[in-house]
Amino acid sequence: MHSFWHFENRWLITATLRMKTALSVGTRASLMPAGSDLPVIKTPEGIPFIPGSSLKGVARAYVERLLRTVDKLGQTHQDERLWACDPLDESECCVIAKCCEHCENCKGNCCHDCSRCKNCMVKRAMQNNRLDDEKLTQEIWQRSCTACRLFGSPWLASRISFQDAMLLNRESLLRLTEIRDGVGIDRDLGSAKSGIKYDFETVPAGAEFGITIVVENADEWEVGLLLLALEAMRKGELPVGGKTTRGPGWGEIVDLKIQKVGKENLLDYLTGMGQPAEILHSELLQRLVTALQGGSHA
Repeated sequence: MHSFWHFENRWLITATLRMKTALSVGTRASLMPAGSDLPVIKTPEGIPFIPGSSLKGVARAYVERLLRTVDKLGQTHQDERLWACDPLDESECCVIAKCCEHCENCKGNCCHDCSRCKNCMVKRAMQNNRLDDEKLTQEIWQRSCTACRLFGSPWLASRISFQDAMLLNRESLLRLTEIRDGVGIDRDLGSAKSGIKYDFETVPAGAEFGITIVVENADEWEVGLLLLALEAMRKGELPVGGKTTRGPGWGEIVDLKIQKVGKENLLDYLTGMGQPAEILHSELLQRLVTALQGGSHA
């Protein structure tokens, strides 16, 4: 289990996302009289950006799919299962809030779901009417899937932070946004449905956004899992935003840079007297492959 109380390492990942097609990352309906039905999210100055939550969602969903495949193949890491639960389905979550209708009154073991019930874990972690935070955290960690351990859950803080990706080449774009037409489709008839005409705003192709990701207290193979998503984006195979099946959202990662701060150079980094060690993304991906190849098979 990784320590949440001590600094072990910090990974700094930066890159540029260069859009090959338009980008649709929407917000609520515009309040402007002639505004778009689905406007692009913007800063208070009117500059489009990609929310960190959108980037994290894309990366997490991709890594979860890969982990489920790895789990099906029976591959492990140091005899530990690599898997991903379904965070959107309470019954399929690795850790749930309540196990049953008797949960509030039980002693922490009232049914077969107690082992993954947060409420029961809290009761088991009580010592002399005081909560043992370390014991509770350890039990939640043990029950959590690989994806939740890395990307976070309602019970565990994420060890990966995605900053909002700000527009880098504003001056080189002819316009910051464009308006596209959309129409609702009647799936029974396969044709446009009457009365469902709308428009949506996009950022034009050629826009470049700066990506910054900070990963705390992670092993090399865990960073490698995240890099699998960035590698797919680097190849232009993983879209971002909405309406990706219609064309928008496809880009490529360029200028990928990975730096690591460890205990040995922490003070130099904090005082500005030294630079973090730079590591090639290909090396981390190779170490991930090596770690998985060394895992046992079911």
